[in-house]
Amino acid sequence: MQEYKNFLTQEECNELIKMIDANHTRSSVVEGGTDRTAISDYRTSSTCNLNSNNNVVKNIHSRIAGVLGFDVKKGEALQGQLYQEGQYFKEHNDFFEGAGYDMHCQASGNRTHTFMIYLNDGFKGGGTNFPNLNKVIEPELGKALMWDNMKDGELQRQYLHEGVSIQEGKKYIITSWWREKSWDGTGDEQLASQPKKVEEQKSYIIKSSDKVETSVVESKVVETVKYTNKDQIPKFTDLGFALIKCPEDTWKIISDAYEMLKDKVVDEQFEGKSDIIKGGESELMSFDHLPAMKSLIHQQLLPVHQEWIGGQSIDPSFIYGIRSYKKGATLTPHVDRVETHHISSIIIVDKDLRCGCQNKKYGDDWALDVQGHDGEWYKIYAEPGDMIMYESAICEHGRKDPFEGNFYRNFYVHYQLT
Repeated sequence: MQEYKNFLTQEECNELIKMIDANHTRSSVVEGGTDRTAISDYRTSSTCNLNSNNNVVKNIHSRIAGVLGFDVKKGEALQGQLYQEGQYFKEHNDFFEGAGYDMHCQASGNRTHTFMIYLNDGFKGGGTNFPNLNKVIEPELGKALMWDNMKDGELQRQYLHEGVSIQEGKKYIITSWWREKSWDGTGDEQLASQPKKVEEQKSYIIKSSDKVETSVVESKVVETVKYTNKDQIPKFTDLGFALIKCPEDTWKIISDAYEMLKDKVVDEQFEGKSDIIKGGESELMSFDHLPAMKSLIHQQLLPVHQEWIGGQSIDPSFIYGIRSYKKGATLTPHVDRVETHHISSIIIVDKDLRCGCQNKKYGDDWALDVQGHDGEWYKIYAEPGDMIMYESAICEHGRKDPFEGNFYRNFYVHYQLT
């Protein structure tokens, strides 16, 4: 572990603090292969993903790379953290292992180094405690702290650490994590969502000439099914869709996330959008700002979907964000991605049916059109807190009628068959 005094100037620290104050949300942790909820009491700080195109941020990232002697591509995007009075981060290591490694490291490799910089001082509490080393690092403005998470391929568990609770004032830091390979968060996510290889085992008994029995296990690796055409995908329910209430605990997390994301609305852009959403615009509140909540929602709703399809094994694949449709929008009927979007839900988050028309006070509600397994088309009307579950890769669905209200907000939860 090494310390670097005055790694950043007062001016740089002030600039970074402004960025964190302007754009921070509740922090998350990774535990057991999933991002744990941001409302957990394990970590109560706030996090800001710093703009990698900002010149100050780019310069600092390059300087860290120079100190470590690494290609800058190995560094994750710089992250800022804010600790206010009473906030802390309990004991943890920064490397991934087990299911967490499978989710976050298949393209990028593990975290090899942590480079943390204190942006201010003058508060009470807030030291960085390394209990295995019996050492507490006291924050100083501009001071950097570096330690290994891996060395010669071995995890460095001795650097277990915690952010001690703030007694008075605020603490600001930035953290830079470095990987074995070039950091590729999208690649990590894509590889984690691909069908997994499983080991198929056969056990049998061999009887030798002297009548001694020996147990033998013969193994081979087989791949789970990869679908390339919707006709290959089995049907699991009578109609292919169902309307239910979102479980109360999960709905509370969704409601909290919605409140946090309301000030992070951007115009939605994706390839082929003009062919799918017609007649009106759409905006997006991305769950990438809240990875912990995103992952927890995915995990909590998995058994709900699994029970609906009779216990068939499924894995989480994608959650994008809360889409806000505007007046005049339609959604072209379509089926979802055959490779990864097999069993899904549309969760209604909020809607405003006021249309501004002079001849009526409210616009009409907006139905989801779904073609059932019987070939008939159905209109489904839903309220905030409702889930429309559907076999998404084989049931055509859309919203054929133009939306007449102010906004309609929902998001999609996707699972793939395994």
